[in-house]
Amino acid sequence: MMNTIIRFKWVVIAVWAAAVVALMMAAPNMGKLVHEKGQIAVPNGYSSAIAAELLADSAKEDGAMQTASMVLVLHDPQSRLDQLKADAAQAVERLRAQQSKLGIVSVVSFNEQPELAAKLIAADQKTILVPFDVERGKLEIHEIRDQVNAQMSALTSEHYLTGSGLIEEDVLINSQEGLKKTEYITVFIILIILFVVFRSVIAPIIPLVTVGISYLVAQSLVAFLVDMWNFPISTFTQIFMVAVMFGIGTDYCILLISRFKEELGSGKDTRSAIIETYRTAGKTVLFAGIAVMVGFASIAFSKFVLYQSAVAVAVGIFVLMIALITIVPFFMALLGKGLFWPTGRKMDHPDSKIWAFAGKFTLKRPLITLLLLAIVITPAVLTHKGALSYNSMDEIGDEYDSVHGFNLIAESFGPGETMPGKVVLKLDQPLLDPQSMAAIEEISAKIAEIDGVAYVRSVTRPLGIVMEQPQVDPSLLTPEQQAALQAGQQMVMDTYMSKDRTLTTFDVIFKGNPYATETMDQAENVNAVVHEAIQGTALAKAEVGVGGVSMIHADLRAVSASDYSRTLILMLSGIAIILFLLLRSVIMPLYLIASLLLTYYMTISATEFIFMNDLGYSGLSWAVPFFAFVILLALGVDYSIFLMGRFNENRQMKPSEAILSAMKSMGTVIFSAAAILSGTFAAMLPSGVLSLLQIATIVIIGLFLYAALFLPFFVPLMVKLFGKFNWWPFSRR
Repeated sequence: MMNTIIRFKWVVIAVWAAAVVALMMAAPNMGKLVHEKGQIAVPNGYSSAIAAELLADSAKEDGAMQTASMVLVLHDPQSRLDQLKADAAQAVERLRAQQSKLGIVSVVSFNEQPELAAKLIAADQKTILVPFDVERGKLEIHEIRDQVNAQMSALTSEHYLTGSGLIEEDVLINSQEGLKKTEYITVFIILIILFVVFRSVIAPIIPLVTVGISYLVAQSLVAFLVDMWNFPISTFTQIFMVAVMFGIGTDYCILLISRFKEELGSGKDTRSAIIETYRTAGKTVLFAGIAVMVGFASIAFSKFVLYQSAVAVAVGIFVLMIALITIVPFFMALLGKGLFWPTGRKMDHPDSKIWAFAGKFTLKRPLITLLLLAIVITPAVLTHKGALSYNSMDEIGDEYDSVHGFNLIAESFGPGETMPGKVVLKLDQPLLDPQSMAAIEEISAKIAEIDGVAYVRSVTRPLGIVMEQPQVDPSLLTPEQQAALQAGQQMVMDTYMSKDRTLTTFDVIFKGNPYATETMDQAENVNAVVHEAIQGTALAKAEVGVGGVSMIHADLRAVSASDYSRTLILMLSGIAIILFLLLRSVIMPLYLIASLLLTYYMTISATEFIFMNDLGYSGLSWAVPFFAFVILLALGVDYSIFLMGRFNENRQMKPSEAILSAMKSMGTVIFSAAAILSGTFAAMLPSGVLSLLQIATIVIIGLFLYAALFLPFFVPLMVKLFGKFNWWPFSRR
């Protein structure tokens, strides 16, 4: 096959060029697709998903529109209340003037509803809120924000627009900006490292061209899959494709080019050197690439779309593998020894002195090595906390108006005021009879008693307190008074009931931050209490769902834990099978997987210490452990394959000699590869997205630990321990 590729090398490169041009011209825009289809959604069957479905169905039946809530926060540090009130009145007027244009459904004003003054004007008189609802889908969130901000530009007071949708939009924007920074920095870092590794002007260009072409083709293919078949996508998709493809693609190129240089140095001509390179190192690269593909493809069995979106990396690796066996041989055949200009005359392959020392020490003093490893590993693994944070605002910081506005509300009113929980009850008949109303009040009371709940708003307590019904004979009221009483009642019911009165809602205002894990626990308690409270009442057969930010994240926590366990089992099983097929052994895959797991837990502990103890975060971002596990294991197993593939080539030697020889040959290559991959993830550090900072930190620390501790010490220790049984149950020959 390689002879054919070499023979038709110009045809091969022409096909690639045509594919890149055609796909880039025809493919949909990835950034736009992320905005349209990259939102985080809870899978069907979870409480928050049920609540959203009930509300959507009810709105459709009523002919009403689905809405999203926003809050305009007016703030004056000098407590000039009169000026704040004047600005609030002007803001209400301007919002209503733009109702049809912006899709504004309702605006709440304390001037028109004096009973809400305490809820809208802060006790310190520094902040006033103007809540309003907008129609979903009429305009993009960023368009609404831009136009509202333009309308408020004349206000004297500070003003900020906030809401859960706006915060998530800012997370998305920040991620896209972070991607642009990552791409440029990645290329720069790779070039620098490759120049140091090869001491050549030409060789560093080959990996960048190969991986760059692969990335452009893969990104276009993923865009088509997203656009035509709803392939999962998120803000992480492109960033992970850039980091992983450029990282391991460059690693694989280093392995192939280094082996090519080694074969040329042994006296082979260019064609023979290419064929031998792909017979040996090519096999290693193939299995390494398959291992990474299996790792990312296993995510497809997740239920959560955010996790599924990383499957795009598997598509990228598939394209990359094709490029490695077609584009790299093109440059090898075209340039030969010129690939290593200006140092091309020196074709020797230097041994790794560091790994040679580590290997000799371990093989000579295995008990001391075991003790030293235990001293280093045990404390790190035992200090693993597993604390997670679900606060989306930590992702971007308060330089964004949406976060700053939320923080002002939290300081002045309490954090739960902005994003209340929402209980939804749906029955197949109207809920206006006395028994149903009594049940609604009973449910309201029981929710209000839950620890962490500030108060509840419902049809029976619209202001958050029990409304005493006046015992007045209607015949004693004037027609105007009767009309006013009635109007106060089509308003309360319209707020908390559907038009056909078969659905009712409860607003649950929590005392704590809606993103806090404690509030998520309380939201789960609300869900349990409501299901229990309806038993034996007129609402016993009602459908129940609990929505809101806290319940959504509680559901995400549940589905994340389930996906994490499933993916861990699938991924480890897949990697074990690949290692078994490559190494023809049961023993080696077991201790290699053990080394990867120990590396992961040590790394997580170190990252927790940095971000929790040093930087003061409450935990790692909730999606980080999942992605870190997949990325670190998928990438770490590559280096295991690099080393143990060479070890197997030496299986005619004694095991200790074979591993020492492999370490000398592969030490420099693996260190260079780890530096490359660490560099591509280090490019995420300036992104400004917290979860990416944490993932990058984990990968950098993890690769360092694996290349400096586990591969040079733990692995040769295991080889020494098992001896000829390393290949059990097969013969090493």
